[in-house]
Amino acid sequence: MAGLLDYLEGIGETGATLGTGLLSGVVGAPYGLFKGITSGYYGSPKANRIAEEEAKKFMERNTYVPRGKVAQEALQKAAQLMEASKLPPILPEAIALGSIPRQAYLAQAERRGMDLERAMEPRVKKILERGGAGADVLRDLAQGTRSNVYLDTTKTKPNPLVGTRYETEQLPGIVARRPVNYDEMLGGSIMTYPTDMLSRNTRVTNVSDIPLGNNSFVTPGGLMYMMDENNIKNFIGYASNQSAAKSQNTRALQAIEENKKMGGTGRIFMAPHTMPPSGENFSTGPTLGLLSMIKATNPSPSLLDTISDQMRAATVKGTKGKYKDFVGLNDPMAAAQLLTGQGLKAGSAGDLRKVFVDKMSNVAAERGLGFNYPDLQRAMFDPNVMNKPSFLMGDAIYEALPNRGISPGTHGAYGYDMPGIFFGNTRGAPVSQFMQPVYDKILPTQMNKPGSGIGKATVEDMFLAYQHQDEPFNLSGVYADPNQLTRGKLSTAGENISMFMDEEQIKRLKKLLGEE
Repeated sequence: MAGLLDYLEGIGETGATLGTGLLSGVVGAPYGLFKGITSGYYGSPKANRIAEEEAKKFMERNTYVPRGKVAQEALQKAAQLMEASKLPPILPEAIALGSIPRQAYLAQAERRGMDLERAMEPRVKKILERGGAGADVLRDLAQGTRSNVYLDTTKTKPNPLVGTRYETEQLPGIVARRPVNYDEMLGGSIMTYPTDMLSRNTRVTNVSDIPLGNNSFVTPGGLMYMMDENNIKNFIGYASNQSAAKSQNTRALQAIEENKKMGGTGRIFMAPHTMPPSGENFSTGPTLGLLSMIKATNPSPSLLDTISDQMRAATVKGTKGKYKDFVGLNDPMAAAQLLTGQGLKAGSAGDLRKVFVDKMSNVAAERGLGFNYPDLQRAMFDPNVMNKPSFLMGDAIYEALPNRGISPGTHGAYGYDMPGIFFGNTRGAPVSQFMQPVYDKILPTQMNKPGSGIGKATVEDMFLAYQHQDEPFNLSGVYADPNQLTRGKLSTAGENISMFMDEEQIKRLKKLLGEE
């Protein structure tokens, strides 16, 4: 059953399809209760201009149809709620609606819906405390629902609902998970590189209790990319930009040579390890999701202008204002520029996307759209890895086929395919444990590398760091994180970074991965 706040928004949506007179009658009671729908906006030329612009954009997209499931039952319940609340049928604020073009109040009703929800809470509490028929109506309407609004949350006081409010649908085209065949891996070698945690072929339909409807989007894939039926058919193991794909393919060729010198089979297995959350921001997935949220919530143009200005002013790789020529989120070309880089005079589309996600996931933007970014983020993540520690290796493994060479692909962010074929899945383990023999050889060579704070370090800092020189120790950026450097070496170096899969290592991995 629909909730009270959905119900109230439904009244606004239902009223928005009717004439001005009926709108004043219906909205003048529960909807006109709150001056947030009128105060500070109506009566000024600027407010009318903004409302008309929003209405025009909204009406161009589609003929207005109420989004909420409750619009049809809203009018049936309205009389009960008005009588229980002892409200006059028409409030003074509602009279002003008559002087505003119909398209304008359509936009106002749509844009102020979530503000209304927040403003309604005190009135709801009073009705519930007073009891009686009004309270019964509200309880009936609120059964089993949650509000689609921004929820306050902090690191010290996290809201347990944040990160849980989403709905997804796994689309066909991804093969079922299957265990790896360790007998086939015997005599081969395995290696790694980083990947994001995005899922593939997952349609996101609802975020923060906001139905996306026609604005739903499909995730482009992280570890599940190798499990795509079409990619398996076409011997595609993974994708990256051209230079990175070429580099990884060259690394695989080098690993084949090293493997054969050790008497191996020449088979090379790739087991990417996961990056921490936000590692996906370069990809198109988060940008597709945020563009969908903008369409679904229809925020004010001024908010989008503010976010656009923040993007233009951002410092990217040491360059302030690198994207000063970004067209802006109110421009019809914004999506093309974010997704493909069309018209960019500097930088890459991927780095612009990272800036976009950064500015759209701050509290001001979340409040403006009425959602929590972690809801969207976790909706996009692969459920097999999203709740496990970062730098997890082995969830999905493919056999590299580097002699086929890289080729142009279809991924929106990573345009070149790396040849390979899906091999199997495990529960995964930290890369430091999965690649332990190789990892432990590289780690000591990465100690005491200068960090970003080396130029600001005091004598005391240096002395303390010196005392820990034989440990993976980092102080105030004096030394770079040796574990991070080791992962980087395993991910990019060309020689001696693969692990030979003899019987000893296979036995160790089976135990590590809970298969023995």
